[in-house]
Amino acid sequence: MSASTGSVYRIDQVVVACVEQVFHFGAFVRLPDGTQAYVRKRELTQAGNLDPRQVISAGDEIEAVVTALAEPGRKMELSVRRAEQDPWEAFGQSHQVQDTLAAEVKRLSARGALVQVSPGVDGFIPLAELAPWQVDKPHDLLWLGDHVDAMITRLDPGSKRMRLSVRRQMGHQARVKAVMATLSEREGAEAAPPDEEPRVSLTEQEAEPIAEGEEGVGPDVAERVGWILVVDDHDEVREPLVTWLRQRGFWAAGARATEQALAFLRERDYGLALIGLNMPGENGLDLIEAVERVAPDTRVAVMSAPEWVAQRAAELAALGVIDAFIKPLDLDDVYEALTRLGQGEAPDPAWPALSRPTEKSVQSSFQRLVETTRSGLSLTMRFETGLRELVDMTQAEEGLVFHLDPESQQVSIVAQVGERALNREATYALGESPVRDVIWEGRAVFETCVSSHARGRFQKLLALLPFESCIGVAIPAGGEVQHALFLFHSREDAFSLYRLRDAQAMAVLFSVALESQALERRIRAVSPFLLSGQLSAGLGHEVYNQMSGLEIQLLNLQGDLERLKPGGTPSGWVEIDRGMGQLLELARDLKRAVTLFRELTRAEQEDEVDVNEVVQRARSLLRPVADQQRVRIELDLAPGLPPVAGSAIRLQQVFVNLMLNAVQQTAPKMAQWPKGRGLLQVSTACQAEGERPLRVRFCDNGPGIHRQLWETIFALGFSTRPAGTGLGLFIARSLMESMGGQVVVERSVIPMGTTFRVELPA
Repeated sequence: MSASTGSVYRIDQVVVACVEQVFHFGAFVRLPDGTQAYVRKRELTQAGNLDPRQVISAGDEIEAVVTALAEPGRKMELSVRRAEQDPWEAFGQSHQVQDTLAAEVKRLSARGALVQVSPGVDGFIPLAELAPWQVDKPHDLLWLGDHVDAMITRLDPGSKRMRLSVRRQMGHQARVKAVMATLSEREGAEAAPPDEEPRVSLTEQEAEPIAEGEEGVGPDVAERVGWILVVDDHDEVREPLVTWLRQRGFWAAGARATEQALAFLRERDYGLALIGLNMPGENGLDLIEAVERVAPDTRVAVMSAPEWVAQRAAELAALGVIDAFIKPLDLDDVYEALTRLGQGEAPDPAWPALSRPTEKSVQSSFQRLVETTRSGLSLTMRFETGLRELVDMTQAEEGLVFHLDPESQQVSIVAQVGERALNREATYALGESPVRDVIWEGRAVFETCVSSHARGRFQKLLALLPFESCIGVAIPAGGEVQHALFLFHSREDAFSLYRLRDAQAMAVLFSVALESQALERRIRAVSPFLLSGQLSAGLGHEVYNQMSGLEIQLLNLQGDLERLKPGGTPSGWVEIDRGMGQLLELARDLKRAVTLFRELTRAEQEDEVDVNEVVQRARSLLRPVADQQRVRIELDLAPGLPPVAGSAIRLQQVFVNLMLNAVQQTAPKMAQWPKGRGLLQVSTACQAEGERPLRVRFCDNGPGIHRQLWETIFALGFSTRPAGTGLGLFIARSLMESMGGQVVVERSVIPMGTTFRVELPA
């Protein structure tokens, strides 16, 4: 077909094709005449960096443009992106300099941040424009995937270039807020408009072309990636690639053949080996195995034709290959992958099922499981996730986690992975099976041929499901054992002793999950009292201020009485009355503060709760702390909200935790940015529909939360502050869920602030 393809198709021709296979690096499609073609990941969408598996599926029909004709050893290539309208055309017509845009961080370099404004439209934020304060390294402020708000400072749609500034946007917002505050203070008096950045005309832009120059990663990213060894027999590929990597700040070396590559690996530690697979006279898979033997800590990525990678995907997976780059190389794709790797974001090729696990792939699986164990998933979900990984790793047919109730001695199944049909009635007899023995005695079970010599011992367990090979290990937690992990296979000798080691390692992770769950339960039980220590300092400050004011008022009143002689004027008594009124108001404030503290520590009562009232009480409690940190708390409360059924104390703790978190996060930013003013805005609203119509939003102007941490911050023990306990947000979410509500990060813009949203049932 390749010989005739050139005469049938032409460059820039629009064609229709059907998707046949989808990989993380691209997709294979077939045209109506049977011609097979390839679409690179970057050519599937305007965004260019989306995983193809999130965009298309086998069987989909796509419209694309021919970008490269078939050649010997190379398929015809198509582009879906080029078949669509250029997004820059509409963008240039609807935007101008000084417009504010929301963008997502796409790439970081030593010079600044490349951000995506919309699919296909990118802009660049120079280092000096990332914040009003000095930023030494973009990676210290931003992570990939973070959201930012920025002002357009240069725009050239013709060359598809745009420069943005977060610094100017934040300065503009600060000026507007200052003017609004002045207007509010003057009660409508005229005020000068905020200073505006001078608009830049198109002529001025053309006189100063936008040139981003050579991008380069910072030394911290290069250090995390480590030395890169490029192995390829083609000098015209290897040498320019090594030069290109060095120009962008990476440490790179090149090797022409296997022996030279292995010699380099013996001399120096390499973080990544980038291996060309289809080298004449050499087997790329053998080279990868040799790298594994000589330098087991070196990660491997491959370069090859797309069809070769697709055909050997299972073998690449078994060898622990972390990524694949398609020749001819898309250098933007390579740069983005290396940057993500240097910032701790591991690639996810999701290769087909492994043909044989290696130590490297096993380590990768357990690393994912460690993250799962620390996540906020339920215990059952953590068990099932771990079992799924373990079953794939050991190639078992069935994985089960059993629980033995200490009171009834009844065994139950708490997690299952596999497609084997279980005889559930047999679980009632498992109290007299090896499951109980493993839990009681803590000894592992390892049998490779049950039918020949151990059928009697396993009779009760065989009634649950038939098997020949079996592994069972105990899962201790809290100084006792109530759970056991078992793997089964219908084939004899299906498991080696290495698989027993893997099961024992998984049992350790499951023990961590059980301990974590127990700790979470204990924290929930004592959560009504956890805030007292955090608030005591604030309450003491409040009482101290009130008492100081009371003392001053009394001294003033005493002075007034000294000056008043018999026959004093009536105006003197007016001053006394005014002073007494202020004294009375101070006493009432003190009483309210003490009352709030008493309500916080008293026993919970289920009742109808006024959300607005709880917000006001929470602000009263935290106002001393906020004032001390120079953070103003403003309220925007919608009238007439329906009440919430539940505990006012729990709801108050949620609000106090969220507000305290916002204040503590905002204060350090204000220290960096003296012109800024710390602000926390709390608003309430009610929407007409939904299970949780009540909305409470906590919007601060702090540094923001990295997009990758939006869920992680709610995990037990996780804190973004060095001195943080990692309890506040965990408690807030737990208490919210106990009332049928939820709390989420609604929006976070780096470095401009975060909005938490609480949803409550009416």
